[in-house]
Amino acid sequence: MKESGVRVLKILGRDYPVRASASEERALQEAADLLQERLAESRQRFPSASKDELLVLTALNLCVPLIQQGQQLREAEQRLAACIEQISRQLQL
Repeated sequence: MKESGVRVLKILGRDYPVRASASEERALQEAADLLQERLAESRQRFPSASKDELLVLTALNLCVPLIQQGQQLREAEQRLAACIEQISRQLQL
């Protein structure tokens, strides 16, 4: 197991210390970079929003594709299960 270290991420001008293993650091930095990009987009769309409002709006906008991807994954799993069932029945004939 790799050692965990504390990584400091700056989001909306505030430092957030986050404990992460060496293997997680890259993904964590990419997530922080994506969040910063989306926060900047939200700030342009909602210039009068507070930092808290920007965080909530950005989080919602990031969650929508995750929910859609989850639904697509479940649908693909169902199609795959149906194909496996069909192949299994055909092999039994």
